[in-house]
Amino acid sequence: MSGEQILSNVVTEIFSPLYQAVVGVAILYFLYGVAKYVLDLNNPEKQTFGKSHLLWGMVGLFIILSVGGILSALNESLGGMFK
Repeated sequence: MSGEQILSNVVTEIFSPLYQAVVGVAILYFLYGVAKYVLDLNNPEKQTFGKSHLLWGMVGLFIILSVGGILSALNESLGGMFK
């Protein structure tokens, strides 16, 4: 097996599922913030907690999806070695 095949297998078998799991966790964190915000509308102290989770969930999603887009563009410019 060549080095290129090994690298391709590592990316598709390890990094791709790991990336999907991190995106899933970020979405769950964001949705947790939405739920806390909506459920605590009558309590301003707890509402701030929900707002904080909403904000950091969006920031995390933006960063994760931006990195994924950059890596995808880089992969395409290098000849599409990874799936």
